[in-house]
Amino acid sequence: MPVSDLKAGDSRQESVVVAKEHFASGIVPGTPDVFSTPALGALVERAAALWLQEHLEPGQMTVGAQIVINHTAATPAGLTVTATVSIEAVEGRKVDFLWVATDGVDAVGNGTHRRFVVDEVRFEQGVAGKRK
Repeated sequence: MPVSDLKAGDSRQESVVVAKEHFASGIVPGTPDVFSTPALGALVERAAALWLQEHLEPGQMTVGAQIVINHTAATPAGLTVTATVSIEAVEGRKVDFLWVATDGVDAVGNGTHRRFVVDEVRFEQGVAGKRK
């Protein structure tokens, strides 16, 4: 099924068990050993990107263009954070998501995410052009 066949309201989940590599303290010394906001954003991007990857034509990939993260509760090591991404809209190459995340105890975050379907070769050529 191509990306264009995905519909508003379709959803998918991705989970991660919180470990040291996800800690806020690994990003900013002196902050707590809890699931960081960047790790939450990465989980959301991973969920959306892996899902869309299943619907791409050969030679296509997706890139993240925007993410809004409302990180609403702390999660310690050992708990599982699950992000549910839901399609809000598909407009041509643009796919907009709403997302929520929980840790089995609390709702820990919510927001939006936008991805674009791009031609892999053209994208890589653009990146290579910056290296000159």
